[in-house]
Amino acid sequence: MRVSICTITFRHHLISLGEIAAWAQSNDFQGIELWGPHARNLTQQPERNAVWLDSYGLSVPMISDYLPVNADPETLRRNTVDLCRLAHRWRARKIRTFAGNRGSLDTSTEDRRVIVERLKEICTITASYGTHLLVETHPQTLADTAASTMQLIEEVDHPFLAINFDTLHVWEGGDDPVAVHRAMKPHIRHYH
Repeated sequence: MRVSICTITFRHHLISLGEIAAWAQSNDFQGIELWGPHARNLTQQPERNAVWLDSYGLSVPMISDYLPVNADPETLRRNTVDLCRLAHRWRARKIRTFAGNRGSLDTSTEDRRVIVERLKEICTITASYGTHLLVETHPQTLADTAASTMQLIEEVDHPFLAINFDTLHVWEGGDDPVAVHRAMKPHIRHYH
C-alpha cells in the first residue's frame, strides 16, 4: 500500500509544498495528495511539478477538489478541464469530488438525475485525459449511504467513475464499513 498525505491537512498553515515534501519523505510517505486550491495556487510556480516531486521520491496520486456539479454545464466543463490539466501536470491519475452538496434523502428525484448526468459528463472529460473521477463517500452528498452510493455507481455507469472510500464517513452514514467495503471493493480506487 502506498501512503500519501493530503495537503488539505495544512490548509490553515503557512507552509510550503517543499516543506511538506521534505516532511513526507522523511516520514516514509510515498505521495502527496494535492488539494485543488493548493494545486491551482502552484500554477504560479511552474518549477513545482511532478518532475520536481520525483526528486523527493514522491508522487501525486490524486488531486482532491470540489467540482461544481450544480453549476451550469459550461462552468462545470471548464472547471473539469482545468482540473484535468492540473492532474496531468502532476501525473495524477485520479481527481476527487463530491456527488452534490445535499444528502441523498434530501435530494429530489429530478435533482439526483441532474447530478448523475453531470457526473457522466465529467467522466467523459476525465476519460479523455486518462484520469478517473473518484466520488468520495461523504455525508450530505449522494454518496452518504452505502445504498445511495451503489445506486449512484449504477446510474452513472461509466468505467472512469470510482470511489474514494472514507471509512469514517461510511460509519457516520450508519453503515458497517467492513460490509460496505466488501460490496464496493470493485469500485474503490483510493482510501481516504
